[in-house]
Amino acid sequence: MKKKLLLVVLALAILTSLTAGTLAVYTRTISQDVTVEAKRFTFNASGSFVGSYSAFTLAPTESIQYKFSIANVNSGETAVAEVPLDYKVTLNYASALAQMPGLTVVVKDGDTVVGSDEDGDGVITITDSSKANQVFTKDYIVTVTWANADNTRQTNAGAAKVSFSNGLNITVVASQSV
Repeated sequence: MKKKLLLVVLALAILTSLTAGTLAVYTRTISQDVTVEAKRFTFNASGSFVGSYSAFTLAPTESIQYKFSIANVNSGETAVAEVPLDYKVTLNYASALAQMPGLTVVVKDGDTVVGSDEDGDGVITITDSSKANQVFTKDYIVTVTWANADNTRQTNAGAAKVSFSNGLNITVVASQSV
């Protein structure tokens, strides 16, 4: 009987050790430091008068040109935007148009007209887009003309020497394409 008891105890000990061994938990930890960076979002816009002008000073039938550029690079043209960009260019001359009848604005990209005030409200909107990591530049020429449409009102406007510090407002907004 002692032998049987010893065999049973030994069997229970072996069974307990096997069960305990299979319930063991194994863990492994791996740690890595990874850099998280925001992609570069950069764009630039600049402009200047064509010729020796510093303002749009016009008489009836005269025109003045203003050129401006947009680009997806910083001002030093060393860093390109790493995201695609959508551009919205708004030219607003509504306040000047209200006082200077016959005032027209046309925007060209090279020889192609890309914007004109078709509904006569004094606002022109142009849209464009650029690709990520590719240099994008656009050069626009804005031609402001005081047409010879209504001599009486033009003479009155000229006699009053109307001046608008924000007579032509060019706003460029860039946002990431989704």
